[in-house]
Amino acid sequence: KEVHGEDFPGETFRVLKEKEIRLYGEFRTRRLVLAMWDRLTRK
Repeated sequence: KEVHGEDFPGETFRVLKEKEIRLYGEFRTRRLVLAMWDRLTRK
């Protein structure tokens, strides 16, 4: 869920996001981090 919207000026990893979208067609780091977060918080 995007809290501030896609063009929020304070986006922390904008350069990484743009590079990954260009290379992989998605923001891969975000997907991987959120998947690991879900895995770690499941009990």
